Amino acid sequence: MGYLSTHDEIRAARLNREEVADLLSRYPRVSDNEAGQILAFLRTGRHLDVGLLTSNDQLRPKLDAFMHDHKSHFRLKWSEGVAVSAGIVTLLLFLFLAWEVFAS
Repeated sequence: MGYLSTHDEIRAARLNREEVADLLSRYPRVSDNEAGQILAFLRTGRHLDVGLLTSNDQLRPKLDAFMHDHKSHFRLKWSEGVAVSAGIVTLLLFLFLAWEVFAS
């Protein structure tokens, strides 16, 4: 299944919360393309829209099932973990050096 193609990401950017809610309400009876659109919306959609979608109690069972079935797409990738760790180490090093310069 090729979920997050460039076409799907562009289409998901144009999807609004109601359209994704409609797709989720039909889950698991959605096509691979529609599942890709849901994934793209959840990963790249506006935080407010995603939050409002996930707080909908009527969609919660379908969304939970979708998240369970596609959990590999929501895991933190190794490269993302390394990037975050490197950023934290860089920040701490910068703060330590600034402390040394200004504390002297």
